[in-house]
Amino acid sequence: MTDTPRALGFGDLFFYAAAVALSIRWISVAAAAGPASLPLWVVAVVVFSGPLIVATAELTGWFSHEGGVYAWTAAAFGPFWGFLCGWLYWASNLPFFSGVLVFMLNLAALAAGPAGRPLLDHPWLFTGLAVALSIVVGALHYVGLGTGKWLSNIGGVSNFVLVALVALVALGVLARRGSATDFAHAGYAPPLGANGAILWATMVFGVGGPEALAFLRNEVRGGMRTIMAVLATVAAVQIGFYLAGTGAILAILTPADATRLSGLPDAVIGGLKELGLGPLAPLVLIAAFLCSLGSYSAWFGVAARLPFAAGIDAVLPASFGRRDPKTGAPVVSIAAQTIIVAAIVLISQAGATLKAGYDFLVAMATLSYTLPFLFLFAVFLVVQFRAPPDGIWRAPGGRAGALAIGAVGMGATVVAVLCTLVPSPDAPDQLGAALKLVFASAVLNLSGVVFYVVAKRRAAARAGS
Repeated sequence: MTDTPRALGFGDLFFYAAAVALSIRWISVAAAAGPASLPLWVVAVVVFSGPLIVATAELTGWFSHEGGVYAWTAAAFGPFWGFLCGWLYWASNLPFFSGVLVFMLNLAALAAGPAGRPLLDHPWLFTGLAVALSIVVGALHYVGLGTGKWLSNIGGVSNFVLVALVALVALGVLARRGSATDFAHAGYAPPLGANGAILWATMVFGVGGPEALAFLRNEVRGGMRTIMAVLATVAAVQIGFYLAGTGAILAILTPADATRLSGLPDAVIGGLKELGLGPLAPLVLIAAFLCSLGSYSAWFGVAARLPFAAGIDAVLPASFGRRDPKTGAPVVSIAAQTIIVAAIVLISQAGATLKAGYDFLVAMATLSYTLPFLFLFAVFLVVQFRAPPDGIWRAPGGRAGALAIGAVGMGATVVAVLCTLVPSPDAPDQLGAALKLVFASAVLNLSGVVFYVVAKRRAAARAGS
């Protein structure tokens, strides 16, 4: 097979990490929970993102296979468990892609002002543009990561620009009329109950993503040295990003005014108007659009490596494991994923019956997103009892340190999984909502099992013919 072109340097990989491991959406959710979310961000990085970064750094050295956590799980526990882990990781991203596309186009329509009104008033125009955008991103990745990386770079830069902007606006508001939130007399104890559970699960989502860099290990100039350098910076960047963004929103808005969906853009736009700079508001929406576009592109590129790895392992047709000889892009995997995402966008904007199906798909992804991390930390703990390859980076403290780090990460993940089972306090049927989520996740797991069994039987039949 032709060697994979090394399309990503340190800067590319750093901004790729910024696009997958940082998100403005979670800042809004944290701000709505009030100042108590500030120390909880630090806890999330220390007990989840930190162990995740350490485990990713070490496991990337243990295993040279394509496919990240999918390949690690397969090597440690067998091909079935590897496929199931990869299936959950990949499938949970598909409704996420559709949701981000819809979110992006809403931002673009709002930024355009009256000219963007037709986009919001005509659902099929909106849907057509969402599908077109998904095809454009897929096409950029189809011609190679050397091209597709630019959207991720722009998104990573835009994340920092937007948080810096909200921090500057917050400073201006503080100088003009003081903080909207009384930080001195606020409670900083973690909230208990349903809201606290939802907040913790959200924060785990917010600081997840460093493991995605392992999917790109064979496309990075400098190999493991570059990956290690980027991973070493991620935890500190996450703490600064989320604390600065959440604190700035709470300086401009009270927790009651900071909505979970649009708290950050609302804070910047409201702050700009208060400072007499309202005409700059569309620029904020454009920056938020670019943040989301970069995140979508980065995760799209990562997710496409999973069907590619499954094609190499003959779980999917061999064509999925084919790269373009010039660009190194997994072209069949990218094309198939583009078609599936476009189909999900169409379903999500269709009639009531299909929308119910889409909502069910989203419910499956909510819980299933956290499950692959159980596999990741299980692999990390298991390999500590095996002889490591020569020259790989090891976790601080040797085996004892690695076991402690892995146990902390596993514990944080288990808690996050349990928290995803807690229904929203606004749900009219609390028990029914929880059971629906469990059932939805079980359906996704079972569908992966069925897919694996069918694929193996077909492979066996072809081998016997």
